[in-house]
Amino acid sequence: MAWQAAARRVAHQVGLEPRYLRRLRWIAKAKAVRAADAPIHRHLRFVLADPEPANFTYELENEDQMASWVAAVARSDPSATQSVLQEAHSDRRLESRLREATSCHRSWSKRSPPFGKRLAWYALVRLLRPGLVVETGVDDGLGALALLRALERNRDEGHPGRLVSFDVNPAAGWIVGEHRLWELRIEPTRTGLPALLRDAPRVGLFIHDSLHTYENEHFELRTVAPRLTARGVLVSDNAHATTALADVCGEFGLEYLAFHEHPAQHFYRGGTIGAGRA
Repeated sequence: MAWQAAARRVAHQVGLEPRYLRRLRWIAKAKAVRAADAPIHRHLRFVLADPEPANFTYELENEDQMASWVAAVARSDPSATQSVLQEAHSDRRLESRLREATSCHRSWSKRSPPFGKRLAWYALVRLLRPGLVVETGVDDGLGALALLRALERNRDEGHPGRLVSFDVNPAAGWIVGEHRLWELRIEPTRTGLPALLRDAPRVGLFIHDSLHTYENEHFELRTVAPRLTARGVLVSDNAHATTALADVCGEFGLEYLAFHEHPAQHFYRGGTIGAGRA
């Protein structure tokens, strides 16, 4: 949102890191609880001390359903899908990178925020083996961390690929920092996506997780759809927010598949992840 970008600029100008205030954003967190029709008194610990006023992280109660969705999207055998999800769960390198990144930032981050639905992104990369993954909306970089680890494993198996991410916040992606397979572009997708697609090869996996308005999401998806590979997939992280993905799938003849997550031990009721596959 424009006011948030302006607030970040002002905070940086006076020498304040806005993320330090995450645990203190009591009003914003209380509003989030109420918006989910949950009683504040049962979630007082979250309101007073949690570092996530938005973009919540959590484990999933229905990861088995997520695995079935991934298998359908990737046209993969269910056993192969379960295998790559278990691979991510037991990946000590992935876990150590996350803990190392968050260990010095306890004022604005959980020690080890759960990957949750982002493991679906990981699994899709492992199963589709895309040469180019494009992500819009990076935030802290938890999703990018998972995507990059999947790309590393693909590379080690002889299937190289890279990730290009877009965000307008210069502080985005701090969990990752730098990575040789990653290009982080701090610019709006209105200008950045068309420029990337003019020069880049076709996109194997596209993940929309930026501003969830119909206009913005429709623009991003419609821009990428003609540039998908033969097995390419479009993903909308918040497919419940707009019908943009369903509309683009209809326009370009893509099959639409959706999965609704069930967060474990969290007041948030979960969102819908949508995919359009060629």
